[in-house]
Amino acid sequence: MSNRVRFFRAYGTVMRVLLSYLWLGAWAKIFGRAWGDERRNRLHRRNAQRLKKTILQLKGLFIKMGQMLSIMSNFLPEDFRQEFETLQDAVPPHSFQAVESRFLEEFGKKPQEIFKSFSETPLASASLGQVHEAVLPDGTKVAVKVQYPEIDEVVKADLHILKRIFNLLHLFFRSYGLKDVYAEIASIFAEELDYLQEGKNLEVLRKNFVDEKDYLFPDVFWKWTTSKILTLQFMEGNKISILEDHRLAGINPRDVATKIIHAYCKQIFVDGIYHADPHPGNILVSTGEGTSFKIVWVDFGAVGRVSQKMRAGMTLFVEGLIKRDTRVLANAMREMGFVARPDSFEPFDELVNYFYDKLSNLKVENFRNLDLSQFNRLEDLLEIRKLNIRFKDLMTSFHVPKDWVLLERTMILVMGLCAHLDPQLNPIEIVLPYVEKFVLKDQTFAQVVGTMVKEVGLSYLQLPQEIHKTLKRLNEGRMVIGIQGQEDHSRKLFVLGHQILYGILGLGGLFLSAYLESVGLEAYRAEAFYGSCFFGVVLLISLVRNR
Repeated sequence: MSNRVRFFRAYGTVMRVLLSYLWLGAWAKIFGRAWGDERRNRLHRRNAQRLKKTILQLKGLFIKMGQMLSIMSNFLPEDFRQEFETLQDAVPPHSFQAVESRFLEEFGKKPQEIFKSFSETPLASASLGQVHEAVLPDGTKVAVKVQYPEIDEVVKADLHILKRIFNLLHLFFRSYGLKDVYAEIASIFAEELDYLQEGKNLEVLRKNFVDEKDYLFPDVFWKWTTSKILTLQFMEGNKISILEDHRLAGINPRDVATKIIHAYCKQIFVDGIYHADPHPGNILVSTGEGTSFKIVWVDFGAVGRVSQKMRAGMTLFVEGLIKRDTRVLANAMREMGFVARPDSFEPFDELVNYFYDKLSNLKVENFRNLDLSQFNRLEDLLEIRKLNIRFKDLMTSFHVPKDWVLLERTMILVMGLCAHLDPQLNPIEIVLPYVEKFVLKDQTFAQVVGTMVKEVGLSYLQLPQEIHKTLKRLNEGRMVIGIQGQEDHSRKLFVLGHQILYGILGLGGLFLSAYLESVGLEAYRAEAFYGSCFFGVVLLISLVRNR
C-alpha cells in the first residue's frame, strides 16, 4: 500500500468518525441530551469497529497506537477499549526472507551463517518486529529480536500521517494539547525503534535489581546486537496470566501479584526508572524447587523514567493527602507539571478542592482498607459536570506531563494484571511501606499526622487576626465581591440571540420560497431557498461551535 493511499485511508476514517460525532452533537442540541446519549453508545460501537478495520489494513504504527489506546480505560469509551484489545494478538508475522534481508543489512551474513541453529518460525510477532529462537555457536540458547526491513520508511510515513491527523483534531479540540500528545507519542516510538537503547535499558534495570533474588533479567549479547537486531539470553517460564500453570506448579497467584507490585514500587519510588510495558506477554514466571518461583522480565523497548520534579511532586501530594491540605495538594500537582499556565491556576485550584471533598471522609487509619474499585473510571471520581468550572477553562489550565502519561498507562496495566491474578488482593498493603520509607522520607504516618496537628493548631491561632482584617475591610467599604461566570452567561445570551436570528431568517427564507413558487415567481424562489440554506448552515455551525 503506497503512502498516499495510507494517508487518505487514515485521514478519511478519522474525518468520518469526527463528523459523525459533530453531526450527533448538533442534533442533540435540538432533541435534547437524553436523545443524544441513547444514540451515542451505538455510534461508539460503529466507530470503534470502523477504526479497528482501518488499523488492521494500515498495520505499522497504527496497530501500536491501537494497542496503546486499548488500555486507556479512563480516556476512551468501553466500546473502543474492547475493540482495540483484540489488536494485542492481531499482528501476523513477516516472512523469513524479510528476516534474512535484515541480517544481511546489519551483519552481511544470513542468520544460519551466524548461529548454530535459527528457527524460521517466530516465537512472537509485533508491529515493529518479531522474535526468533536461536542457538549460538557455543550452545547458548538465545532469543533474537529482528526489526522489519521496511519499518523505518513505514514509521516515518505513519508519523507524518499521525501528525496531520493530530493537527486536524487540534482544530476542533484546541484545549486538549494534542500537539504535545503527538510529540510525546513520536518520542516513545523513536526510542522503541532503537534496539541498542533497549539493551542499555535492560542493563540499567538489571543493575538496579542485582540484590533482588526473586527477579531475573536476560543477558545482552552485544556482539550480535545492533540498532535493528537484539540478541538476548533465552528465558524460560510460564506466561504470568495463565493461572492454571501457576496452580499446577503449586504457586499461589497472590504471591505472584505481590512480587509484581513490590517490583514496581521499587522501580517507581526508589530507582526512578521502570519497565513501562507490563502486559502478560512481557512477564514470565520461572518455577524452582518446591513452590519457589522467580519473576522473569522480557522486552525492554518501553522504559519510563520518573523525573526529580515528578518524584518531589508525588512526595508532596501524598503529604497533602494525609494532611488534607488543599494548598499542599495544589502545589504538588503544580510541581508534577499538571498546571499548564501559572496565570490559569484558579480552575485547577477548584478541581483540587473538589478532590478534597471527595476524599474528606477517608480517614488516615483506613488507607489500608482503601477499595480501589471505586476509582475504576475518572468520571466516577470527578463528576466534573457538578463543578462550577467551564470545561474549556479547565482544559486550558490542565496539562498532563509526559512522565505521567507513561506512568499512568503502566499502573493501569499492573493493576489490571494483579486483579487478574488475585481480585481480592489489596495493593495498598504492599505500597504503603514504600510510601512511608521513600516518599515520606522515612516518616511514618503517625509522625506526618502529628505535624499536621501542629500546623492546624497554628492556623487556628492565626484565625482571629484574619477575621479582624476581613471585618475591617468590610467596614471601610473596601470589600470587593466578584460574580463568577458573569461574562460566560453574557456570552451565552449573545450567542443564543444570534442563533434565534439565524433560525428566523432560515425559516423565513423557506416560507418566502414557498410563497414565490405559489405565485409563479420561479426566478426569485431559488434565491430565497439558497438564502434559507445559508442561514441554516450558519445556525448548524453556531450550534456545533458553542456546544
